[in-house]
Amino acid sequence: MRGGVVVNGGVVWVRGGVVTLCCALCFALCLTAQPAHAYHVDPAYGRDRTALAVVHPDGRVSMSPEAEEARPALSLSKLYLGYYVLYNGTKAEKRQVKEMIVSSDDAIASRLDAAYPEAISTIAEDFDLATTERNGYWGKTTTSARDVATFIAEIIWDPRAEPLFDGMADQDAIAADGFIQGFGTARLDRVKGSKMGWSDAGETATASVSWGEIGDDVWAVAALTLGSAYENTVDTRVGIKQVDDHPDTLSTRLWDPERFGMPAGPTPNWAAALADDQGRGAAGAAGQHLAAHLQYGQ
Repeated sequence: MRGGVVVNGGVVWVRGGVVTLCCALCFALCLTAQPAHAYHVDPAYGRDRTALAVVHPDGRVSMSPEAEEARPALSLSKLYLGYYVLYNGTKAEKRQVKEMIVSSDDAIASRLDAAYPEAISTIAEDFDLATTERNGYWGKTTTSARDVATFIAEIIWDPRAEPLFDGMADQDAIAADGFIQGFGTARLDRVKGSKMGWSDAGETATASVSWGEIGDDVWAVAALTLGSAYENTVDTRVGIKQVDDHPDTLSTRLWDPERFGMPAGPTPNWAAALADDQGRGAAGAAGQHLAAHLQYGQ
């Protein structure tokens, strides 16, 4: 698997020589997490029209054979664009991000994309999204189910991403262009927020990505379909299963400061560091310790 080290059957993603902020925070959560039912792609799933991927912030990944195949990102590219603007845009531009997600507003996306043509490519590079390319315009972006699910899983704990996740949680039933949203991964149980995408012309393509929680287990799931919204929904239902597959604990032995190029010292008390934090966006003392080494999450 690219960019990771296998630990207890999962993958701990490493970027720039240090563990990512989101993984670090998930270490803390997993220290005390009880076994929970998690979503995974059914190994028997075989519908190649829809690529599926489930990514957990602690590094567990399950996917269909087509999950790393480049497919139209459609309006899912607005997530990459919006996240970049939340870090680099003006106050007025940042205020537009949530509405762009809520109603999937193409006009807002086009304005922001014109102002920041480097946005999507920069996010793809920074998050090691190997199949994600802008191709000259946000609406022509290609990505993969694995890339978009990985991206959402990595930014769940970033306070700056709150407008994105609020937009996913408050998604309009009908988009700005009249398309009915709420299909695909949004139809899974325990979903807290979703973003849809669909083609306006040419061959039919649809996409959906959602995030949610089952007990202590957090996950992001993506479905990219060369077909209709109905097919995106049906294939998601067929291919995504809930299984009892959560590690009982994540040992503090995972903390190896030399491996991550950090000063030697006692094992950080991740659980204690997060004990005072409230809500999805809280970075906490543990996260702040690592945030100085990251471009995002500070």
